[in-house]
Order: sequence, then C-alpha cells, then structure tokens
Amino acid sequence: MKIVQQQSGLSRRKARDLIEEGEVSVDGSEEHNPFEDYSLEEIGELYLRGHPLPTYPPQKRAYKFFKPTGMLCTHDDPHYGRTLGRTLRSEGFIGYRWAGRLDQDAEGLLLLSNDGQLVHSLTHPRYEVEKRYHLWLSEKLGHGKIGGIIDQFMEGIEDDGDLLQIKEGGVINQGSEHTELKLILTEGKKNEIKRLIDTVGLTIVRLRREAIGPIELGDLSPEDIQRVSSEEWEKLRQYKETALAQREDG
Repeated sequence: MKIVQQQSGLSRRKARDLIEEGEVSVDGSEEHNPFEDYSLEEIGELYLRGHPLPTYPPQKRAYKFFKPTGMLCTHDDPHYGRTLGRTLRSEGFIGYRWAGRLDQDAEGLLLLSNDGQLVHSLTHPRYEVEKRYHLWLSEKLGHGKIGGIIDQFMEGIEDDGDLLQIKEGGVINQGSEHTELKLILTEGKKNEIKRLIDTVGLTIVRLRREAIGPIELGDLSPEDIQRVSSEEWEKLRQYKETALAQREDG
C-alpha cells in the first residue's frame, strides 16, 4: 500500500481501497492485500487502474501552482469534477503531494512535490512555516479599526476550543469599496482566516495565498504550474533539513 500511495500520490485510505478492489496489479497479477510487503527494487511493473506507475525512485522536485477559485483540493470527488488531483494527473504529475491546502473559494499558491519529507516539513504545525495571505474585505475600515483587529488577531482569539492567531498583519490598501489586508500565519487550523474574520463581524470577498515559507506566488496566473528555481529549491531543502533536525531533537 505504501508504494502505491507513494508512486500515485493518493491518500492512504484511497490506495488501500483500490488495492482491495483489485485495481492494482503487480507484475501482471492483481494484488488484493494492501498490507503485502513489497520493495520498489523487486517490482517490474506496477499498474493502477490500468495506468503504469513508476517503479524506480523519483527525482525529487517541487513546483509552484496557482490554485484558482472553484477547484477542490482533493484527489477525486464523486460529485464534483474540478479537483486538484484530476488537474495534476492530466499534467503528468504522478506521485506528487501538495503543501498548503486551500478552500474551494480561495485561490493562490500551492507547492507540489514528490518529496514527502519536504511536504511534511512545510505543513506540520510544529515547524511554524510562515504562510502569507492577501484578503479583500467587503467593508471599508479606518486605520484605528484595522489596528485594533490586527492586535486582536495577534493576541489570539478562542473559537470552538481552538486558539486562532496570526504572526503578523497589516494594511495593503484602503480603497473606496474594499479594505485589503495582509495576514501571516504559521499554523493554519481549518478555516482559520475565515473564522478569525467571522469573530469580528467582517466579510471576506476574496482570499489569496501569496507565499509559503520562502516561496512566492509571483506573477503566476490561475492554473499556471512552474518548477521552482534552483535558488528556491535550495531554500526548500534547507527548510526540510531544519525540520528533520528538529524532529531528531524531539
């Protein structure tokens, strides 16, 4: 099961279900036991639903992806066709995971990688990786009001048993129709930004993530995919090594 999950990018549950359903074949024979122990070195051919999966260790890579609004951050959905998983498979991304899930109505940067340790180091709360967001609010707010809200968010707000908190915030623009804010978070609880905004009675009309750690969205357009530069890859590698060192230190 681990190899199928690793080589296809599916969740553990989905990989197990497909194996049990006979949708995985190893060297020409259907495999129904998700707990059968294989190594990549001993497998000649590996198929998932008739699609060949690579049986050699992948070259580790990372890509930037601009997730548009309306796309679900899931591999497949029986009731909705526009999913991230389907988009990635259509672009040839087999065995890739994404760091930085976004809600369906949010947009912005996702990082794609076939390096599981890298994805873990960017997503686990213990590593406190900064994620920067650009918010458009429906209300026009004065500086005093905004300053009070940012102070509240930095101190933290209790909501449904969670402490919701930002690391940093500020004003991007105070237009005639919208107030635009920058928020930086390091943990990312479920719907954290929306919940924070709800607690102060405001409404988000647009939400875009512009950075994850050292990687910026830049000038990408919706659904653009761009391989990270060598400089960006080196920064990500340093993030991963720091995370691994923290894990070893306990």
